Amino acid sequence: MIPFKIKTILIIALFSLSYQTYAGPLVKICLDENCKKPSELKISESCWTQVKDIFSSPFSTDKDEQDNIITSISLIESDVFLTLSKLTPESYDANDLYTSNSIKNNYRNTKYILGILLDKHMVKHHFIRKTITIKNWAGFESYGLLLQSLTDSKLYVLVSNNTELGSSARIESYKKSSDLTSGVIKTIETPQTRDIEDDFE
Repeated sequence: MIPFKIKTILIIALFSLSYQTYAGPLVKICLDENCKKPSELKISESCWTQVKDIFSSPFSTDKDEQDNIITSISLIESDVFLTLSKLTPESYDANDLYTSNSIKNNYRNTKYILGILLDKHMVKHHFIRKTITIKNWAGFESYGLLLQSLTDSKLYVLVSNNTELGSSARIESYKKSSDLTSGVIKTIETPQTRDIEDDFE
């Protein structure tokens, strides 16, 4: 027969393990330009449960997983920026906090969230190759993540959403700029993309 004290310790340990299973992981969010001191926030339990449900299908295709990635990024961004808005003394609106953030920081935050999904073995069909610079038809530049499928080695680009909190990021087939026609987003690999500061990672 197990002594009462040991039973109590076992129950507490099991409860703690169960709580850790449902509680969301810690997310680092960049808000200032150099991101030397990112905000550290825990994904809420309800949000993390939704994310786990999204990835629960055992036989997902590459396209399913890409849809799951962009939906999860949107959920987690909404969750953590809502938490941030409650923590600010001025009570900033969550959407205002997000849209006032820089394109570089939105890219960093997207990359970090995807890193969590990879670390937790939710994303199983893709891996991050590198950062690339994206130039649109007007010449404006932003950043994207070059993803590769483990199924068929196809390349894709994950692009952050910069316009509204809760709007989805995009995953598009990767094409070199020489393969594209005018007016289509061009993805151009440049040496400076390797020097983008991701100091918090």
